[in-house]
Amino acid sequence: MLKKYDFFVRLFVIILALLQPYIVYQVLGDIQALSLVWGTPLEPLFIATNALTSYHLFSMKKWELPALCLLLLTSFSLVTYPIAHDIIAICFFVSVIYPLYVTKRFKYFLYLYLISLVIGFFWGIFWMEVWGIVVMCFYHLFLITYKKLLRTRKNSNSFR
Repeated sequence: MLKKYDFFVRLFVIILALLQPYIVYQVLGDIQALSLVWGTPLEPLFIATNALTSYHLFSMKKWELPALCLLLLTSFSLVTYPIAHDIIAICFFVSVIYPLYVTKRFKYFLYLYLISLVIGFFWGIFWMEVWGIVVMCFYHLFLITYKKLLRTRKNSNSFR
């Protein structure tokens, strides 16, 4: 059962995750990959966003593997461990497919997420990552909003 403030914490994490690529693009310009913020002044934003997102994902069924991959991705810096970082990054983006595939609601987010491959082919890894992040954020935004509406509706019906 979610506590009252959990909705707002999750909403904050989603908004932060949505804003991060925009901030990175505005500050660093058109970089090749989001992980290239390692060693820049935006490194704390990258670490905090990924840590908070991992924390959020660990609390959700079927999202534990993507959460673990994201946490490991953040633990292995691109600067110090480039091969491990790249492998874990690939594992993260691939592992997201499973929870989107098995979802009963909002199945279309899987198809939207897979479009990131096309975007990556034509516009590069950074834009592929941004597309994937945006799709994941909107999926989770729709999910928490849907659950909140169901809870609100259930609570209002219990007084009748």
